[in-house]
Amino acid sequence: MARRIDLPPFPDSWYRVAASDAVSAGTLMAVRAFGRDFACYRGRNSGEAHVLDAYCAHLGANIAVGGFVEDDNIVCPFHHWRYDGSGRNVLIPYRDQPNRTARLGCLPTLERNGQILVWYSESGSKPTWEPPALTELDGDGYVVVESDTWIIRSHVQEIFENTVDISHFQYVHGVPGFGAVELVEDGPMFRSVASVTMNTPRGQVEGAIESELWGLGIDVVRQRGIGDGRVMFTITPVEDTVLRAQYIFVLRRDPETGGPDRYGAGLMREFSRQIIQDIPIWENKIFRPAPKLATGESAIIEYRRWAEQFYSYAAVN
Repeated sequence: MARRIDLPPFPDSWYRVAASDAVSAGTLMAVRAFGRDFACYRGRNSGEAHVLDAYCAHLGANIAVGGFVEDDNIVCPFHHWRYDGSGRNVLIPYRDQPNRTARLGCLPTLERNGQILVWYSESGSKPTWEPPALTELDGDGYVVVESDTWIIRSHVQEIFENTVDISHFQYVHGVPGFGAVELVEDGPMFRSVASVTMNTPRGQVEGAIESELWGLGIDVVRQRGIGDGRVMFTITPVEDTVLRAQYIFVLRRDPETGGPDRYGAGLMREFSRQIIQDIPIWENKIFRPAPKLATGESAIIEYRRWAEQFYSYAAVN
């Protein structure tokens, strides 16, 4: 049989590599993504985060394993060759001059919503857009909570297709009912608003799930009709059909506990329950480039057409 998911593995997009507060000034961490090893660090003086190829241009030592940060540079543990945030060799400690041809690959890096994001493009294209800032993070009324991390054997396009596959909410997640899907497309942004009937402690409530995709790495989700809170669902390809997924919850703060309010705590439980239900399906399904759809499922085709823009280096059926 052909590949289970016959899609290029790494679409051009912004992807999360770490929480901002996980990489403090002067610290270094190893990151595996896009089938490659990277060193993510934050300069001691500038405070800027950088993501560079991990392997030294000299003799190939992995700088993310045993390397360290000096001022705003990263230092190889093998011979202490030093590289700046652009990946340029700036010092060889036992020679008078650096090697001007020695460079490490450097991913465009952006910090947004408390996360370190990188732009990855297989063809080397530069980013032409940025994901939005969440206004909730500007005030003191919200708290940010990160979920567990899930490793999923699938593809980012397959995962995010769930946002427009409205009928699965009933048959996989037990939502009592579902209605229509409204779509808004604006370049790298794709918003779907799916009408659903939700079970709550007050009984069944008519509401909607709003999903706002920014490329194929970030989904900003909000439940309409029952509470106040946002969820960033981030997916980063690790290898071909191996993904790292995580929720970042932005929830109303309970003034007494300092943690999420009652609605937020329930939202976290529900999202975690649903992804656990989805994973076995994602990991065992195939990608059908020409699916036989039911009446009312045209949103799936619209989503796939929108997603094609992120494959700049290969044709997608």
